[in-house]
Amino acid sequence: MNDFFSHVAPASADPILGLTAAFQIDPRECKVNLSVGVYKTEDLKTPILSCVKMAEKELYQEEQTKSYLPIEGDASYLELGMQLLFGKTLFADCKNKLCAFQCLGGTGALRLGGEFLREELGKTLYISHPSWPNHRGVFSQCGMEVHTYPYYDRTMRSLQFDDMVRCISGLPPKSILVLHACCHNPSGTDLDRSQWEQICQICLEKELFPFFDAAYLGFGEGFGEDAWPMRLFLERGVEFFLALSFSKNFGLYGERVGALIVHLREGSVDAVQSRIKVLARRNYSNPPIHGAKVVLKILQSKSLVALWEKELLEMRQRIHAMRTLFVETLCAKSHRQEYVDLLQQRGLFSFCHLSENQVLFLQKEYGIYMTADGRINVAGLNPQHIEYVVDAILAAGG
Repeated sequence: MNDFFSHVAPASADPILGLTAAFQIDPRECKVNLSVGVYKTEDLKTPILSCVKMAEKELYQEEQTKSYLPIEGDASYLELGMQLLFGKTLFADCKNKLCAFQCLGGTGALRLGGEFLREELGKTLYISHPSWPNHRGVFSQCGMEVHTYPYYDRTMRSLQFDDMVRCISGLPPKSILVLHACCHNPSGTDLDRSQWEQICQICLEKELFPFFDAAYLGFGEGFGEDAWPMRLFLERGVEFFLALSFSKNFGLYGERVGALIVHLREGSVDAVQSRIKVLARRNYSNPPIHGAKVVLKILQSKSLVALWEKELLEMRQRIHAMRTLFVETLCAKSHRQEYVDLLQQRGLFSFCHLSENQVLFLQKEYGIYMTADGRINVAGLNPQHIEYVVDAILAAGG
């Protein structure tokens, strides 16, 4: 018998998804998973939103076919998604400078956009330090040279905005700049509007190409408020790519619903659109239909949109409440105020200011799972076990 693959060494476990696998086989009754960035209710379940269930019920009654979508995806889904993202007026004003592609979640949009940029713009790309670990993996797989720009200093527990500005101001023209739209992963620390305006101006003056990762819209201040940076860049005429995900804000994780949105000068749109369609055809041919139809059904209905906005608000409020309770409990039990900086963070994530050894101690001794850098998913907390988590962190020397 032939032996073609005996030379293949096993890959390391994914730094985030591997933690969930370890958590699931942990036999301890008292264990807490704060690793993967999915929303959870107080009973630590990831729910199906009521608006999604209602939309799916209507689809079940109406749907007549499961035939292929066009390569670029459902045109109505893409148009209403861009209206939601940019607002109807701005979208109408800029429609001729935009095109979009339905993708396999936000990660699929990053990969599709990365492949095109590597072929047509260049191979030099910059991600924030720190950043979502898969950013490096996705863009490296596209053949890019991935570098970093300063963003968050874990020692000082603060945004490094001045260092960020100095760094990106010195980048070569056509450098690709990956920007977290909101709820920065993993720090939870975002730029304010004044700072976004400075970054926008630098991109214009230095001819940098922004690639937004918009995975958590609505989990910061609200969907429209969180989309403000992209609206600013669109209004100012900055060309950019945008990876949009509906996994978190619609709770459609397993449906892989996303989009790559492209803003260019009007004369470039048709040619770029045709080239990206070729890449999509060679990669997955056609996107899946169900999740996009669910989002479309919701966005077409005033009552379902209103219900979605209500449910998104409830998710955002629970995240904020857990972050507040976590910080208050840490401060009360430690008799220190050094954790209050976490209250300024937004979205699912916060750094607990723990070392890798402390993180391993928590996993081994208490069954508390978080990424090696001490980043936690705040939605993985609930009032029932928050004191257990805080006591464990303090026992670890946090």
